[in-house]
Amino acid sequence: MKKYIYRVLIAITVAISIYACKESQIDDLNLPAVAKQSITGEGIVVGNVTLDNQFVKVPFKISLSGAAQEAFQVGLTLNNDTVTQLINNGTLTNAILMPSAVVEYPNVINVAYGSINAEGVAVVRRSFLERNLSKKVAFALKLAQPGKGNNIVSGKSTILVIINTSDLLKESDVHYLAFANSGTLNVASGSNYTVTPNGILIPLSVNLTNPPSTAFTINVRDNIDTIATLVANNTLSANTIHLKANEFSIDTLIRFGTGVSTAVVRINIPWAVFDANIVANKKFAFAINLTKNTNHVIDPVKSKVLVVIDPNVNLDNNSFITGNGTGLRARYYRDNQQADFDGRAPTSERIDGTIAFANGDAWPDGAKVSRDNFSVRWKGEFLAPVRGEYIFYQTRWDDGSRLYINGKAIIDDYTTSWDQPGRNAKITLQRGVRYTIELHHRENVGGQQAFFEYEVPSAGLLGRRIVPQSQLFPATQ
Repeated sequence: MKKYIYRVLIAITVAISIYACKESQIDDLNLPAVAKQSITGEGIVVGNVTLDNQFVKVPFKISLSGAAQEAFQVGLTLNNDTVTQLINNGTLTNAILMPSAVVEYPNVINVAYGSINAEGVAVVRRSFLERNLSKKVAFALKLAQPGKGNNIVSGKSTILVIINTSDLLKESDVHYLAFANSGTLNVASGSNYTVTPNGILIPLSVNLTNPPSTAFTINVRDNIDTIATLVANNTLSANTIHLKANEFSIDTLIRFGTGVSTAVVRINIPWAVFDANIVANKKFAFAINLTKNTNHVIDPVKSKVLVVIDPNVNLDNNSFITGNGTGLRARYYRDNQQADFDGRAPTSERIDGTIAFANGDAWPDGAKVSRDNFSVRWKGEFLAPVRGEYIFYQTRWDDGSRLYINGKAIIDDYTTSWDQPGRNAKITLQRGVRYTIELHHRENVGGQQAFFEYEVPSAGLLGRRIVPQSQLFPATQ
């Protein structure tokens, strides 16, 4: 692997002259003759560099002027200043200093009795080479404090190692970390999420190309300001928002186990958040990117994903939405069983919270009409609390009744008969939608009552119940 590695001995005491050399001359430095029993750094052992999935092992050697008379050790330290100066003065071009965190080296080299040389091995993290592909990476080691009275040749104490990453690696060898769905991920009803009891979970897979290594972690960043920028420049629609911090959760740190090539970033959004935005029909968006990994290389393009969640995701939510309604606008007509069909103005108006009036309740006292020969028209909106087939009832109703949903009469028996069991109707409604609603009551003579009831068996709302005030909103006129 001679072509992969540059071998240079840098002498601290002659650094100035070396800095003036061209990069191509570094490989051609010749070691001067040394005195007997003196130690010289000779650089790496050419041809023995090894590369695996995680590390590059770089052997280096020192030489003695003669056979060691007894075993001893030579100390080693990093000498980053030499590399920095060579880069700054232009002697080393297209080169990066290896930080100490990515280089492991022995503290000493052991010299055996009778030896005329000795070897050590530096271990470099492969990920650093991959992150700096197409550049050269360099580090320097300095010999120090030889034992047993031996000495280091003046000017020959530094070993400079330069690795041309392009000679060792190609683009397809790089371990890239990337989102499986980089770019824009549209989350719509039934796609790209899973339903949980409390809301939805959006999984974002992060993949590692090439064979996995030991365990490592990577941070995940949610770029809040990006959403406002994308809305401002019309990349996202005006009804798109980024949720508040207390309205969702996202994994900000994920871990790849040893030998694992995939991990998942999870975004959780509760149903209550969808419900809070259901009327405004808001889309939710997140701009997510990968950052601060402890191993391997973050893909410069595929490490970002824009997640856009459509409000129709809420169709998978069928928990009961409790509204804040106050009831329906009621118009009472005295001495008239046809409400305002003859064009007359109502005798009185008020808001009835619910329609649940029984015989003996003194109804309609307070509405300025007598208990016989009157009519009532209730009007407003109904917020459907669940999705399903509704059954509405006007069976406990004395006398005639009508029920309109979105302008369509689904019950129409405006007669002088009372408590008719057939006064019910089925209609499918969507959760969270407000439907216009209108009810009519005709009172002839005798008893009077009106109970507006419903049930939704398909959504688990079994048994007739009064339509609650919370789901009723009065008409403005």
